[in-house]
Amino acid sequence: MGHAGEILQGGVRLGERVEPFLVTLPVPVFRSAVTVRRDSAWSVTPAWKAKALRAARLAWGLLDGALEVAVESAIPVGRGCGSSTADCVATVRAVADLLGVSWSAEEVARLVQRAELASDATMFDLKPVAFLPRTGELLLRFDGAWPEMNVEVIDMGGPMVETLDCPVPPYSASELDEFAELLVELEAAVVTGDAAGVGRVALRSGAIHQRYRPHAEWDRLTGRAVAGGALGVALAHSGTVAGVLWRSC
Repeated sequence: MGHAGEILQGGVRLGERVEPFLVTLPVPVFRSAVTVRRDSAWSVTPAWKAKALRAARLAWGLLDGALEVAVESAIPVGRGCGSSTADCVATVRAVADLLGVSWSAEEVARLVQRAELASDATMFDLKPVAFLPRTGELLLRFDGAWPEMNVEVIDMGGPMVETLDCPVPPYSASELDEFAELLVELEAAVVTGDAAGVGRVALRSGAIHQRYRPHAEWDRLTGRAVAGGALGVALAHSGTVAGVLWRSC
């Protein structure tokens, strides 16, 4: 399953270090399907799905033999929709099925992070969580579920983006404090089913990140969305897509 940007992205203080975190907005219609079967040599189709192949090797571990990995996905690539993470999650789950084992979302996350080096929280499906993409660890699991919302996925245009080419923003102390406050605000919005609160957090998060990865269409898009009654706009942490949040009809 892919996504349409982050409701909240930022940095969090963990002891003496700062780690980037994401609260990803899942979009169920963006899906990756993977099949695996035993073979004499390792392979993946399409051949450029190297991250999925690495995920299969990691999930297979030290077992004898190799796997043929086939990936089917219509998720846009390089746009911030989580295509590679969706591929890796589907691959790890396919290997688990082949082995007849069941891995938790946390275990899948660790394997996917090793394959990608930076991932989103696709393996938690529709559950709202705050996730550390560079370590593959869960920061916070929210009580409750996402409020009912309609999501309009918009590609704002521009070149394809590779996540690992995007350095972590050098957040200021005041921004780190604001992210901590926004995380608390978002948790309260999820617990109470406050869709408008979720939208406010998303819009503020996106606005902060225009300082680091500005997009020429952001102001125009958000201005028209808010004027039209949208709850907010989620911005991809590395990519060109945004998710406009509307009240569910």
